[in-house]
Amino acid sequence: MTEASRSIAGGTCHVFHAFEVGYSIDIDQAAQRVSGAGRIALASSDRNVAGADFESRPLRVSIELAPITHERFTVTPRAHVTIFHFGAMSVRLDIPLTGATPALPQLARTLVGQADLLHAARTVATEVIQLLGTAIIRPALSARCEDYMVFALLPEGDDLRAGLPDELIARILRAEEGALAPEQVRDAVSACTSYGNDDFAVIDWNGAIVVDRTPEDALSVLEFANIELIEMRWLDDRLEDALEEAFRTAAQSMRGARILSVQTGRHTRRIAELQIDAAALYESVNNALKLFGDQWLARLHQSATHRLHIDDYERSVLRKLETLDSIYGKLRDRQVQIRAELLEVVVIVLIALEMLVLVRG
Repeated sequence: MTEASRSIAGGTCHVFHAFEVGYSIDIDQAAQRVSGAGRIALASSDRNVAGADFESRPLRVSIELAPITHERFTVTPRAHVTIFHFGAMSVRLDIPLTGATPALPQLARTLVGQADLLHAARTVATEVIQLLGTAIIRPALSARCEDYMVFALLPEGDDLRAGLPDELIARILRAEEGALAPEQVRDAVSACTSYGNDDFAVIDWNGAIVVDRTPEDALSVLEFANIELIEMRWLDDRLEDALEEAFRTAAQSMRGARILSVQTGRHTRRIAELQIDAAALYESVNNALKLFGDQWLARLHQSATHRLHIDDYERSVLRKLETLDSIYGKLRDRQVQIRAELLEVVVIVLIALEMLVLVRG
């Protein structure tokens, strides 16, 4: 083995696929409907002395998987599905690693957007949705999917970076077989965090490398970050459609009371429902994972949030919610104004009719 490489035997590449599957999921009912399913939690250990954990522990179930073999990888015959109460689902496919570290960039390049893996993950998600049945409120499997790969390697010797120079780590994370520019290497490895002398993690937007003997908590946090991304992107798209509808309704409201009478009232109620649904989902996702007191997992989650641009999507969602609230308020004010004007007209007409009756009488 050359100095620039190390064995990756015993390591695993975990490929996560995140889906939006419904408005919400009753986890207790889901646990009763799916045999072998169980709640998962972050482990209480020396790293997690404060007991950081999920607010509502998600459900995990293993599903038999049809064989998937490629010239560069073989997927284990079981998919691990994590079900979240706010209507999201993550399908994890595991690929045992063999050989040495220099082969990882080529594998990463092969796995990006891999059609067979995506098809298998979507098939598993569809099967689980059918198993959950009425436990899912307003079920709908989204067309969008977010994939994320994590290379979990075992520590080897005293030097954890042996065989993993920054240039190689950058090519793995960016899924590039060729050399990268120095600034690209620096950017790719900039989000690196460690807890002790025997572990470290490097997070990037396309994937992560975790060197640890017990990587389960790190995998759970990175899986949740990928779920946050699909939820924020789905919510951002939905709010974009809601804003277009709100703008059209606002433009129509300026044409007079005739249109406002029924059509605008219906659109206004629709906008209010979207506001409530979006705000509820945003709060559910942001409050799902509590990492207070656990600096290791908190830094890991913060790095993933930044590298996956989740914070940018959150700001976009909040801005659109505020804009939607402003438009909704103006529409309600316009409705009140026109109703007051109509009431004035009715009062004037009634007074005129009364006077006419008196005069004729």
